[in-house]
Amino acid sequence: MITERHNCRTCGSPKLELILDLGKTPLANDFLDPSEVPSYSTFLPLRVVLCRDCSLVQLADTVDPKVLYSRYAYITSTSRTMDAHLSAQAAHLLSVGNWGNRPKVLEIASNTGVFLKKFQGLGCEVLGVEPATNISEVAIKAGVPTRNLFFHSKTAATLRTDWGAADLILGRHVFAHIDDLQDLLKGLEAISHPGTVVAFEVPYLVDFFQKNEYDTVYHEHLSYISIRSIEALVKNSPFMLQRVDHYPIHGGSVLFHLRMKSSNVPTHESVARALKVEQDLKLGEPATWKDFAARVERIRTELPKLVRRLKSEGKRLIGYGASAKGNTLLNTCGIGTSELDYIIDNTPFKQNKVAPGSWLPIRPPESLLKDQPDYALILAWNFATEIIQRETEFQARGGKFIVPMPEVHIVGEK
Repeated sequence: MITERHNCRTCGSPKLELILDLGKTPLANDFLDPSEVPSYSTFLPLRVVLCRDCSLVQLADTVDPKVLYSRYAYITSTSRTMDAHLSAQAAHLLSVGNWGNRPKVLEIASNTGVFLKKFQGLGCEVLGVEPATNISEVAIKAGVPTRNLFFHSKTAATLRTDWGAADLILGRHVFAHIDDLQDLLKGLEAISHPGTVVAFEVPYLVDFFQKNEYDTVYHEHLSYISIRSIEALVKNSPFMLQRVDHYPIHGGSVLFHLRMKSSNVPTHESVARALKVEQDLKLGEPATWKDFAARVERIRTELPKLVRRLKSEGKRLIGYGASAKGNTLLNTCGIGTSELDYIIDNTPFKQNKVAPGSWLPIRPPESLLKDQPDYALILAWNFATEIIQRETEFQARGGKFIVPMPEVHIVGEK
């Protein structure tokens, strides 16, 4: 089910140093039927290491993908924030591609097809590749052509034969889920032509470090990506790192563009700029990460202390957003049914299920105003601004929000 890795996922170096140990946690997207809770026993090591050669931060252990994705509960957010982000990114990618006609667009781990819908609306031929059967079925019903399979070098060759080469290859927050990145490059090469643009959006290591985003560590997220590590990955491949775009989505992400070296497209200035930021922060040095680990420990101490104090004062608390990161936060802080009553979430797959480890039941979002708890801990803090702006009635009635990142605080209080 889980194996330890001894070499860096991008550059292959054996110089891996432990920088954060979060103990054993359940799989973050293992939302359970209540009847499954008594027999659940999947608690696995969650250790983070630094590659001293290329600065990739990564998990020390790899869980079998078939275990992780056999029943998958994550679907792409349809919030206003995400919808605007996807629309802007689709337009941006079409503007920088320099294709004569509308490009053929392939998305790896296309989920419910929300992003590909944007390209369909812009006149592009699209194809999604999604390994989770339940999620791919949703995409197909929504009218997005989707193949239910894992993307790797062998399936890429089959796709090339069946569908042809892609002009634009997308990957939104899937890169960090892939253990064999060299095989990914072979697959990308197989489905590309000299003018293909490969664009992967990934959580950015700079934001992870600066904003204390340790709860984005869970067994699906194998890598926490620096631009320096991407350069190391593609060094001996047919690809070059051509451009980097930074976005605030998901707590801070970058969209890195790969192109064939044979394309002769010049490297954008954004690459050198990002490398300079990473160098100045000394993200490749273990001492830098000791400070990060200390900040993580402060959150793991202050958050449970706050919620237990409020509970002791007779306040009622719930969680807002049954996110994977929320499950890491709850489990590593020891917060469960003694502190929170339940979690609300608008994802149908998660409602009436139980969050792994904390054993908190998941209720639909209407419960917030029907029940009117005193406090809601925002577990999906990457959408905190939108949530706070939307839930005006909850706040007008005296409800308050707790936000855990980058520091624990109650909204509106010092």
